[in-house]
Amino acid sequence: MSRHAYECHVRFSDVDVYGHVNNVKYFEFYQEARIAFVQSLAGGLFDPESSNRQVVARIDVDYKRPILFRPEPYAVETWVSRVGTSSYGLGARIVDAAGTVYSTAEVVLVAFDKDTGRSRPLSNEERSRLEKALAD
Repeated sequence: MSRHAYECHVRFSDVDVYGHVNNVKYFEFYQEARIAFVQSLAGGLFDPESSNRQVVARIDVDYKRPILFRPEPYAVETWVSRVGTSSYGLGARIVDAAGTVYSTAEVVLVAFDKDTGRSRPLSNEERSRLEKALAD
C-alpha cells in the first residue's frame, strides 16, 4: 500500500506569536492524519461495539522546518512501519507539494482491552489489515 495522504489546513489559531505553527499543533496534525489512515484500512480497525481499542504508547516528533500559515494545505503522509504481537508502528511526515519535509514522526500504538484495562494481542483481522498496509 502506498502512503496515506491527509490534507492538513493550518488554522490561524495554530500559529504562535512567532508567526509559525506552534510545536504542540504538530501532534494534532499527526493525530488527525493517523485517525483518517486507520479508518481507511478496509473500513477501519475500530468496532464501536467491541471492548478492543488501540492507544498511543509513544510518539516521537522531529521538527525539520517551521510550518507557516498559508491557504494551501500541507500533506501528512502516514504508513505502517511494523506489526508486532500487541503493537504496531506508524511512520509519518508533513510535506508540501514540492516535497519539502517539515516534520517526521514515529508512533507506537498498542492493542488495548478497555474492559480489562490491559494490552492484548492484535486480532487476526487487525493484523491482516495492518500487514496489507505495511510499507515496503
